[in-house]
Amino acid sequence: MEERDDVIVLTDEEGNEADFMVIDGVEYNGKTYLMLVAACEIDDDESEAIMLRIDEEEGEEILVSVDDEDEFKAVAALFEENYEDNEEYDVLTPDDAE
Repeated sequence: MEERDDVIVLTDEEGNEADFMVIDGVEYNGKTYLMLVAACEIDDDESEAIMLRIDEEEGEEILVSVDDEDEFKAVAALFEENYEDNEEYDVLTPDDAE
């Protein structure tokens, strides 16, 4: 995970890089979760947000997908609370992200 100002550059399994903007962050069960939107879609009303958890691996922070359905639902509910009165983004479910 490489960070530049307000943009996080994520690299997928094939080595492709994409810029994402952090929309929100919440804490749940001692872990931090981020809601991200592709930087190229940030002004698009139809943009979809993705949720990632910050884990630590070998002393470095990494972003990982939330594959546990109960964990995903609980954290999504926290993000929804934050956006009740704001513009909402569609959250991809773990199944959608595959």
